[in-house]
Amino acid sequence: MRAVVIGFPKSGTSTIQEALTRSGLTAAHWRWNDRPIGQLVYEGLFAEGDPFARLHGLDAVTQMDVCQPHLKLNYWPNLDFVVLEAIRARHPRCLMVLNRREPAAIADSIGRWYDMRDRFAISDIPGLPRGFGRRPEELVGWIERHHAAVLARFGGDPAFLDLDVTAPDRLGAALGVRIAWWGRANVNKVAPAAAS
Repeated sequence: MRAVVIGFPKSGTSTIQEALTRSGLTAAHWRWNDRPIGQLVYEGLFAEGDPFARLHGLDAVTQMDVCQPHLKLNYWPNLDFVVLEAIRARHPRCLMVLNRREPAAIADSIGRWYDMRDRFAISDIPGLPRGFGRRPEELVGWIERHHAAVLARFGGDPAFLDLDVTAPDRLGAALGVRIAWWGRANVNKVAPAAAS
């Protein structure tokens, strides 16, 4: 595995996947071989001690999380530091990419993406226990705390990239590839709420 994204959904994960695919890498976004990547990551970790053991053929994973309570799916390896430490131990050269936008913009996009905020609020997620996440400020605090924890742990790691998704030029350099495309994939079709 050459790269794994360890930030939040609605933070450019689809765009990163599209960019890497168009640039010649095999990248997956939340599903691989018709199974949720998050579930595959935990299966690999617990069965073989390697979070990537069941992700053969991939160069990059751009979204590991899945939260579909109606299907009893709730996996967040991208926010689980036990998994992140296992990735680093087993794959020391894998580029960990913290995909970032302003936390308030991420929270706003989560709130406008179908029932995503409601699904989060009824699920237990690392850093966001069941019952939290309906209020924008709860989502913003959750996002800020994860960003801070990732930077504290991996900020000095040579195989770590703090990536502002509005300025992606460093991604290609970190992976040693020419990024052939960068646009906006999977754009939220619900307009942002007007500022009060």
